[in-house]
Amino acid sequence: MKTRRRISLIFLISLFGTAASATDIYIVAGQSNGWRLSSIAGIAGEQADSTLYFGMACASRPEKANLTVIKKLHPSTSGSGLAGALREHSGKDIVFIQYCVCGSSLGDFANWYPGDDPAAGLTNNDGIYGSFLRYLADVRLQVEAEGIEWKMDGLFWHQGESDVKRSSAEHQKNLTNLFHRFRTDLGAGLPIVAGHIRHLDEGSRGINAAMDTVAESDPMMKTVPLKDLPYESATDVHVKPEGCIILGKQMVEAFVELKM
Repeated sequence: MKTRRRISLIFLISLFGTAASATDIYIVAGQSNGWRLSSIAGIAGEQADSTLYFGMACASRPEKANLTVIKKLHPSTSGSGLAGALREHSGKDIVFIQYCVCGSSLGDFANWYPGDDPAAGLTNNDGIYGSFLRYLADVRLQVEAEGIEWKMDGLFWHQGESDVKRSSAEHQKNLTNLFHRFRTDLGAGLPIVAGHIRHLDEGSRGINAAMDTVAESDPMMKTVPLKDLPYESATDVHVKPEGCIILGKQMVEAFVELKM
């Protein structure tokens, strides 16, 4: 009987191929602090789970993706908090995708602007969002070639420093439209965690208020405040690497709460 079962399994695999594995897939998107939160590297050694990492240069807008398989995370890289906590939460291999462009805004057509009314079909693919979609199409080809099912498990967003001169209402509308596009293109009900930007003036407070307002009406979104994190200087918006590690872990804690 045991021999028959083994033969039957081999026969089915020969007909249909191996089943796609249910590896968790995560995306980090936004601008420079998002890039810091998702920048990782490996060191010599082995861990139980691997990270299939698609990274990029902060000033680039790539449409082709480079895969790096990381067995053991370098603990000092700024993205090790987020990636490490996601690996621990998943308890298996993860796909970790970075698409963050330094200095990019949400309100400019050349950047993340999602369109005037995506729900009505009025979308903008001429800026970063279009490059993002083409990049993800290339990532998907590589992920599926590894035998992994293409199913997005979560998106982490950190952006807003470039939009502090825009009104909170405008940012709220653009963010709502962007998240609608993310869920249209990546999966309905996609969990989204957004990190606050540093409070330096009324503009930055307005950006954070806009994020919080969107989250209040979105049961699959959470925001994460910035509390007692180290910055590059007294007036710099950039979180230091050690602060990014802390913030990354906090964002995963918020993600886990969304999934409960």
